[in-house]
Amino acid sequence: MRNITGGKAINTKSFQKRGWLELDNAAKLFPAILSDDLTSVFRITVSLKEPVRYSAIREAVEITSRRFPYFGVSLGSGIFWHFLELNDHLPRIQVEEEIPCTAFAVKRKDEPLYRVILKGKRISVEFTHILTDGSGAMEYLKSLLYTYLTITGKHISTPGEIIVPSTPISEEESEDGYNKFFKKLPPPSKMIKAWHLPFKLNEKPKLRVIRAEVKVDEILEVSRKYKVSVTEYFVSVYFFSLQKIFIAGKEKSKKKQRKVLRVEVPINMRKLFPSRTMRNFSLFLLPEIDIRLGTYTFEEIITSVHHQLQIGADIKQISRFLSSNVSYEKLFIVRILPLFIKKMAIASVYRGFASKRWSGVVTNLGLVTLPGGMEDMVDLFEIIPPPPNPKVKVCCALISYKDNLRISFCNITQSSELEQNIFKHLSDAGIHVKIMNNN
Repeated sequence: MRNITGGKAINTKSFQKRGWLELDNAAKLFPAILSDDLTSVFRITVSLKEPVRYSAIREAVEITSRRFPYFGVSLGSGIFWHFLELNDHLPRIQVEEEIPCTAFAVKRKDEPLYRVILKGKRISVEFTHILTDGSGAMEYLKSLLYTYLTITGKHISTPGEIIVPSTPISEEESEDGYNKFFKKLPPPSKMIKAWHLPFKLNEKPKLRVIRAEVKVDEILEVSRKYKVSVTEYFVSVYFFSLQKIFIAGKEKSKKKQRKVLRVEVPINMRKLFPSRTMRNFSLFLLPEIDIRLGTYTFEEIITSVHHQLQIGADIKQISRFLSSNVSYEKLFIVRILPLFIKKMAIASVYRGFASKRWSGVVTNLGLVTLPGGMEDMVDLFEIIPPPPNPKVKVCCALISYKDNLRISFCNITQSSELEQNIFKHLSDAGIHVKIMNNN
């Protein structure tokens, strides 16, 4: 098979013998809140130099997916908890449609909770967060890309750190990192509800995706001027743009506005804890600025954001959030509650509090690296985050490859004011912003 093995699933001691997996701590939220609009689905795309060959990608999907059996699952329901049930079906391969990140029919048992999407030179994978986070999905996509290029006759001398089909499956890949590294700690401080964008929601279809591209060296140069990372700089620009909208709407609003702006910034826990899990293992930092103290200059925001993210990412501080999240599911009363009551309780808490804790979302998947034999065959990577909830309304994802950083906004409102503010701020800072079309 063209120097590729692994067409059959490799048995592990754990879930393939049992035929099921427990949901990880992060995944337990989503079955309770899923809807046609709040899908929990995200997309990662790789764009190649040449058009994708369907027969080769179909073969590559079959080979690659057998190497990731913990993704070949459907959602099952028990008396007390949902679980992931091994179905051994391959993901659907479909043509790219106008609206990304549409919901999975989670009750179907004849296909897993991820799909492969093709258009022209693009290969995309869409995963529900029930299965994994961006880091896990990226590992699958890299493996799929390696397998596809090898099938099409491309010479790749070494796969580097890419998971290739011939490698054995580690038990760690399907572990629940949250429970593995859980220890009881004091909970983090309680947060007041955050201010939200005042824009009206779209009619169906709600979701719009706005894409832009900037040069990595330009945004790095500006970030270094402030002595911060690219993530810290962009989150600060996001805050500054939110503040502009808040100030502009303050005089018009007849309601008492909440005065805290807060942005959710996911963090890859694999960088802090020694885990090789391919399932969810992310938590989030929540930097904020309190408008009750007055209006902030950009310099004040960037200083505050830098220190908040640095302190928040400390392993001792982030462990408090891990402890807080996992502690609830370990409570005896929670464990014995029937599933239908758990779902109602989770949905109620999410709608009443959790979804209102932040004003926006910025996730940065970072720099994608490929082995030398592959990188010249790839033009770009892109990530589209899950559609935001009706309170947050807009969310954003970043990903870098070689010289370019791709920015994608998911917006369910009738306004693009936030994106325009951010692009203008970047441009005024000397960063050239290229707005992309959807083709």
